[in-house]
Amino acid sequence: MIDKPNGKFECFVESFIDELKYMREEFEEIFDAGFGPVKARQKAHPRIARMVTAMVCILMCGMVAVGFAAPETVIVKIDDSRAILTTYYETTSSRVDSFIENHDIDFDPNQDAIDVEMHEGIYDEMCINITKAYDVKVIADGQEYTHRVMPEDNGLVREVLEALGITKDEQDLMNFGTNEKVVKDDTIIIQRVTKELVTEEETTAFKVKYVADSSLVIGDTKVKQKGRKGVKEYTYEVVYVDGVEQSKTLVETTVVKEKRDKIISYGTKILQGKPAGLKYKEKLSRVRAVSYYYSGNPRGVYGLDCEYGTCAVDRDLIPLGSLLYIEGYGYAIANDVGGAIKGKTVDLYMERLGQCGIWGARWTNVYIIEYGDDTSFWER
Repeated sequence: MIDKPNGKFECFVESFIDELKYMREEFEEIFDAGFGPVKARQKAHPRIARMVTAMVCILMCGMVAVGFAAPETVIVKIDDSRAILTTYYETTSSRVDSFIENHDIDFDPNQDAIDVEMHEGIYDEMCINITKAYDVKVIADGQEYTHRVMPEDNGLVREVLEALGITKDEQDLMNFGTNEKVVKDDTIIIQRVTKELVTEEETTAFKVKYVADSSLVIGDTKVKQKGRKGVKEYTYEVVYVDGVEQSKTLVETTVVKEKRDKIISYGTKILQGKPAGLKYKEKLSRVRAVSYYYSGNPRGVYGLDCEYGTCAVDRDLIPLGSLLYIEGYGYAIANDVGGAIKGKTVDLYMERLGQCGIWGARWTNVYIIEYGDDTSFWER
């Protein structure tokens, strides 16, 4: 890159041209005098000598000025922290300050550093090194900060944070090491890490267990042990990064209350005979009674759930809805029918599957205490 001549040299050239014009006018006057009177020629002689001398001096000064005005090569290296930009200039500037001004060099004397004096003269193959100040950003605690790193600074992360008054705890996260050097346009990101212990409670429902009890009459039940829900506390270490949960680690489990299942005893003792003074409408002797268990207690055709205390009958013999007493079983309501139930046959619904094995199928007497209306629930 070549700059333009400075103002002083332009003034010198203009003065030199003006002097040549003046000398031409003088020569024309002398030439005219050569054909004039003798006194005029005698007067012109010393003037010619002075003009020749002046011409020689002006010519020598012009040659010297032209010599000084010959372009010099200047190498400028600008370090912006990310890279060093090297540029070659051809210049006729005489000093560093005028060279920087004439070539619009990227240099701020208030912030940047230069390795030469501003008044130093320019010479061929001169190298000028400029170190630029630069900005870096810091993002922390939801804020964005800008810090200018000066040429005399090291540009270390810890120095930037110290200058901004920002502290970093040991557990905090940062995308640079504290002793790393940051360069132009780098962004330091600090993420705050906090930890806390969190306790959560879990409740476990108790189960219901049935156990056979031969001391209880079949159909009877008794709560042997009350149920109690179990309670556990889980303590977690929760890690938050900038307030957002990142991890959750179980550190302790505490049993606050042990779970205790509910235990219900059910009778397996088979009744003998019938209650004294039982009043009934009709007695059916030697009826085949078969034990039956339905999981889920589906509904019978009469509309009641198929559970202990209900039975399936032949409605041609026993109307639906009839209240019965069955020896060995107890009271029951005629609630359902079945394709295999014909005549003197009843299916007795048991409370537990284990009761079916005890009762099995046997002959017994059935007493009709009250006759039902023999209407199914969908016929009502």
